[in-house]
Amino acid sequence: MRFLARLATGDVALWRVFWLIGIPLALVWDLTGLSMLTGYGVGEPVVAVAIIALFTASCVALPFLAWAIWRSASRYPRQVWWHDALAWAAKLSAVMSGLAAGLSLMAVLYLAYGFIYAAFLS
Repeated sequence: MRFLARLATGDVALWRVFWLIGIPLALVWDLTGLSMLTGYGVGEPVVAVAIIALFTASCVALPFLAWAIWRSASRYPRQVWWHDALAWAAKLSAVMSGLAAGLSLMAVLYLAYGFIYAAFLS
């Protein structure tokens, strides 16, 4: 919990948050989303449920991580002009990935509501 608090306040170095946490999590989000779009695991319910669960978990984690990247980029030390460019590029990346993951999470929750409504309430 202490590490999550340090992430939220921007006390972790930008390169650690972006490269060691953000990029792997974004790859998980991309690969699970791509596997859902291509229909991988459709015939095997266990694989399909695992892919959907992993996609949903990454959709929940990415907006928090986008906040952490934004905060770390705001505290990034800027000694030369290109440090400003790196900080703004990290912020732009955080905004885009956070919005995409947030919208994807809303879509997953909407579809889950539709399936639950169709299965139990109709």
